[in-house]
Amino acid sequence: MRRFFAENLTLDSKLAFIINDEFIHLKKVLRLKIGDEVALFNGKGLEFYGRIDSIEKDSAVVAIKEASESKAESPVDLILLQGLLKGDKNEFVIQKATELGVKEICFFSSSRTIPVINDSSSKIARWRKASIEAAKQCGRSVLPGVNLKTFKEAVESYSGSLKILFWENDRVGGLKTALIPNKKKIVALVGPEGGLDETEVNEAKKNGFIQASLGPRILKAETAALSVLSILQYELGDLN
Repeated sequence: MRRFFAENLTLDSKLAFIINDEFIHLKKVLRLKIGDEVALFNGKGLEFYGRIDSIEKDSAVVAIKEASESKAESPVDLILLQGLLKGDKNEFVIQKATELGVKEICFFSSSRTIPVINDSSSKIARWRKASIEAAKQCGRSVLPGVNLKTFKEAVESYSGSLKILFWENDRVGGLKTALIPNKKKIVALVGPEGGLDETEVNEAKKNGFIQASLGPRILKAETAALSVLSILQYELGDLN
C-alpha cells in the first residue's frame, strides 16, 4: 500500500488532504485514482489508512477509515551528531539514519568541514524532504529532527545522554565497552571527511563525551555513522 506524509493529521481526523510534492507523487508518478487505498503518516507517530475520495487540480482528499499509533520506533533515543559532508552524502546519511531509527540528526560545522552553507533554511528543507522519503519507504511514522549547528553548539547540547565520540587518531576501547546496558538516550558524534582536530576533541570531552573506537581501520565519515547506528541498535535497540 502506498504511503504519504500528511503533517496535520490527528487521531480525530476524518479527511486527509494530500498536497504539494506528495500530491505530485500520488497523481503524476503513481497515477493513483479515486477509490485506491493508501496509508498516511503524520511524522509524529500516527498511522492512518483510507481511500482516495477525490482528486482535484492541486490536491487529493483521502477519507480516513482507521488510525493507530506507530509500532516501528526504536526503544532507544539515538541522536547523531555528524560533521557536514560533501555533495549529496548528507542526504545519504539522513536516509540511512532514518531507516535505522534515529530520533535526531544534527549536522555541525567545524574547522575541517568543507561545505559552506549560506542558506540554512533551504538546506534544512531539502534534508527534511530526504527524511520524509526515507520514512515513507521504511515504514516509520515519526520523522527524525534534522538541524544544523556549530560544533560548539552541538557538543554543549543533549544533557542527560550517554555521549560517545569517535576519533580516528586515538585508539581507545571499542564501542561495546562504552555502552551502559540500560541507557536509552545516546548521542553519537562522528566527524566530517577531514576528521576532528585535537582542540575539538578536547572540547567534546569537556562536555561529557567519552571516546570509543570502531576498530583499526579508518572509515569514511558516512560509513562510520551508519556503523555506529547499526551497532547501537543491535546492542540496545530493536535490531537484536
